[in-house]
Amino acid sequence: MRKIPFAVLITVAHLLTIPGAIADSRAYENAEDLSAADILPRDLLKGQYHTVDDRVRNDGYLNYYTIKSDFGAFDADSTATLKIRIGEIKALAELDELSQTKIFVKAAADAGVGQLKSIKQFATNPIDTVVGIPRGIGRMFKRYLRQSGEAVDATKEFVDADDVEQTDGEKEDDSNAAVDMTESFFSVSGAERAWAQKLGTDPYTTNGTLRAAIKEVAWAESLGRFAIGFADIPKIPGADIVDDVTQAVWSKDPYELQDLNRARLVATGADEELIEKYLENQRFSPTQQTALTAAVAELADVEGRAGILLEALNAETDAEIRFFVRSVTMLAWYHLNHSLIVSVITDAAIPAATTVDGKLVIMFAADHIYWTEGVAQTAGIYHSALSANAATDARELWFLGTASERSDHELTALGWEVHYELAQTMAEDSV
Repeated sequence: MRKIPFAVLITVAHLLTIPGAIADSRAYENAEDLSAADILPRDLLKGQYHTVDDRVRNDGYLNYYTIKSDFGAFDADSTATLKIRIGEIKALAELDELSQTKIFVKAAADAGVGQLKSIKQFATNPIDTVVGIPRGIGRMFKRYLRQSGEAVDATKEFVDADDVEQTDGEKEDDSNAAVDMTESFFSVSGAERAWAQKLGTDPYTTNGTLRAAIKEVAWAESLGRFAIGFADIPKIPGADIVDDVTQAVWSKDPYELQDLNRARLVATGADEELIEKYLENQRFSPTQQTALTAAVAELADVEGRAGILLEALNAETDAEIRFFVRSVTMLAWYHLNHSLIVSVITDAAIPAATTVDGKLVIMFAADHIYWTEGVAQTAGIYHSALSANAATDARELWFLGTASERSDHELTALGWEVHYELAQTMAEDSV
């Protein structure tokens, strides 16, 4: 495949996104708030232990939710994360009920612990907490372009007026947070992983309330020498495209997971230096890294798949990492369930692919797309990159969620065959 300089791609992309250069020259859309009651099924909207605020913010790509629960307030940076958080709230309720049983109280007393901390006391946010405005994921696409060498100067025009770069201090804070989180990941005990398995949750979740509660219960269990199991153990949400991911995360410590992931990546033929750089990335949790590695490994004999590891290094925030992992997982789903992929194109922040039947494909883990200026620019960049690197005009774009009418109109005009609500199809396939 012929590759062209990013500076050229950006120039073409800009032409595709200026007024008059695409099918509809009206002003760009603004990302608007949505109503949770309009977009969520009843069981997600409200449950025995939680209620989702009706106001749902959107950054042009993802929906941002606020959940009020008996165990504090939680935010969710996508619909997929919302489902995970609600599952974690149910797990907290199970732990709270368990902590009040006679066997648990007696075991703690026998161990000389006294009265254990109530699960509700672990809540880090009071119910009336107002969750801060999210950063969003738009910066990920701009950042990838700014890091592409010769295109640095050309990409300045893509920086919105309100897109303020991080200061050195902010970057240092992010780096320190990554180190702290890594140390936290590696301190998770086998007993805590076992309790996460009983509850069907991720032992490396960023939900501090749940992790603290599990740590307390695992500690009390070890002192009181009792064991309680649960009848049904679900898979970790979002990590079940490849069957062995959840079992590996529950049964292996982070060092063992690194060894497993290293072996899988070596088998793909990826460069060993790149593999080590990817495995040492402090921003990814062991679960995220294992899920991403498994998805890459499932793209068997696909040309260019090692480039996904390099792309992964571009994701910085939790929202970006989750978006990237989900997008690559969607690509693995497509390869396993829809049509064989023969090559991966990694010229932008999210990988694209070519299929055995000659189509260009992008899997995009977005909740709801608005045709904002940033989204239009991203669409133009992908359109240019794919046009330069493949000899076919047949192209598919798959969204985890939905898009505005304007977005659908513009993407269709650019030649995309657009598919929506893949989350539902993937959920049905995993049953």
